[in-house]
Amino acid sequence: MKRFGALLLLPLAGLLSGCDMVVLAPAGDVAAQQRDLLVVSTLLMLIIIVPVMALTVFFAWRYRQSNASATYAPDWDHSTKLELVIWAAPLLIIICLGALTWLGTHLLDPYRRIDRIEPGQPVTQLHKPLRVEVVALDWKLLFIYPDYGIASVNELAAPVNQPIDFRITSSAVMNSFYIPALAGQIYAMPAMETKLHAVINRPGTY
Repeated sequence: MKRFGALLLLPLAGLLSGCDMVVLAPAGDVAAQQRDLLVVSTLLMLIIIVPVMALTVFFAWRYRQSNASATYAPDWDHSTKLELVIWAAPLLIIICLGALTWLGTHLLDPYRRIDRIEPGQPVTQLHKPLRVEVVALDWKLLFIYPDYGIASVNELAAPVNQPIDFRITSSAVMNSFYIPALAGQIYAMPAMETKLHAVINRPGTY
């Protein structure tokens, strides 16, 4: 029965192989910084999770009933060194995660204009932002380029290495505007304007 259950998971593995890992392979600097924040946060959490899971298995095996050689100390109740490790390690991880989250929240604020095109290349006066007005309609998105007097539906075109300033709203219900390869998700809401700033660093279709 267990083998049959394992075989049932094979089609799921095939479906997962077709998933796009665009969040971990971004095309813009803003999305790349978000990717780095996710990776670093995950690694910091694994510093605690992996030892805890490993020690759980180790202690279950070490102190199993059939292991007569395991040390049995029924009167043991405290270890200062162990307490320091148990409390200090998670506390340091939480402090690091809190600092990263605070810095990332302000650095990657969608309303904040980007200050670099990519690492080592700051935004200068030569990088004129491309203004794009986004209107969420029923089942589609309208992209308006006010500086060029043109518009497109469900297709955004933008040059490489040029800041993009999005102004986003909705004609009816609230919608989610998200281009994983460029920047984070933000809502399009009626009678309101939200903002998003991004940049494309390599050409492609996303």
